[in-house]
Amino acid sequence: MTPELRWLSDPTVFAVNRLDAHSDHLCCRTPDEAESGLTSLRQSLDGAWRFAWSANPAARPADFWQPDADLSGFGTIRVPGHIELQGYGQLQYTNTLYPWDGRSCLRPPQVDWNDDPVGSYVKEFDLDESLRGQRVCVSFQGVEQAMYLWCNGQFVGYAEDSFTPSEFDLTPYIRDENNRLCVEVYKRSSAAWIEDQDFFRFSGIFRSVYLYAKPKVHINDIWLKADLAADNTTGLLTPLVKLDGETDGASVALVVTDPEGYAVYEGPAAGDTIEIEGIQPWSHASAGALPRRTDPARCRRRFAGSCALRHRLPPL
Repeated sequence: MTPELRWLSDPTVFAVNRLDAHSDHLCCRTPDEAESGLTSLRQSLDGAWRFAWSANPAARPADFWQPDADLSGFGTIRVPGHIELQGYGQLQYTNTLYPWDGRSCLRPPQVDWNDDPVGSYVKEFDLDESLRGQRVCVSFQGVEQAMYLWCNGQFVGYAEDSFTPSEFDLTPYIRDENNRLCVEVYKRSSAAWIEDQDFFRFSGIFRSVYLYAKPKVHINDIWLKADLAADNTTGLLTPLVKLDGETDGASVALVVTDPEGYAVYEGPAAGDTIEIEGIQPWSHASAGALPRRTDPARCRRRFAGSCALRHRLPPL
C-alpha cells in the first residue's frame, strides 16, 4: 500500500493497518514477572530520536523513510515529548476559536497545506533477545495529531486518534538487528475539526512508545464484568477473554486474589459468571477497607502454579 497525503483531509480515513483497540493489561511471561509488574515481553523505544521539523508538508524531507536516506540534517528530540516544548514550532493557545481562524479560510474537513507543521522522527534499534522469534507489535501511546509509520523502508500504517494508543504489527518488517522506525507526524488533519477543545495546541509523540511480543497464544483482550448478587454478599464476576494466535485447543485459567494475596477463585475463564462469596460491598463508610475473605480454609493457600490471567479483587 502507498500512503497518501490526502488522508489528512479525508474524514473517512482515520486508521490504516492499525490494530483493534484492546484492554491495557500487562502481558507477562511468568507469574513472577506478573507479581513484579515488569515484563520481558516489552522493549521501550523512549529516549532520543533523530528529528527534523518542517513548517508544512511541502517542506518536509519526503523520502526520509528510505533505508538509505541521508539524515545528516536531522537533529534530536526526546520521546515522549511535545515538539513545541523542545525548541521547534510555535506555542499556541485557543479557546473558542479554531487554531486557523483569521489566518486561513477553511471549511470542514479541509486542512491548510501551507500551515500544517510536520515532525519527521527516526529511531534505530536492535530487537531485545526476549522479543526475537515472536510476533512483534509497536504501541504509540499518544501521537498528536496524525501519523504515518514505516519500518525498514516499508510502509506500515496510519492513524489519527491523538489521545488513544495506536498499535501496528511489525512482524513482516522487523529484524533482529539494525532496525529503522520512521514516523511522520502532522500537527493537523481533518480530526482537528472535532479535537477543538480549550487547550494549548501541541504536536508530536507525546506519550511512550514501546515494542511488545505476542507469544504463540496471546491474551489480546480482557473484559472483567463485576456485579453484586441480591444478597449483597456474593460477588459476580464474568471474565470475557479474547485470544490471539494459535488458539485451537487453548484455554485460560483465572486466579482471583484478595488484597492480601489469598486466592478466592481458581479455575477456568470460559465466559461463565463466577460467584465469590463473602464480598464486602463498597460504601462511603467503609471506603478503603479490605473485602472480607471467604472460608479461611479455602483462602489461606497461595496460588503457586502458572496462570494466564490474574486479577486482584477490589471492594465492590
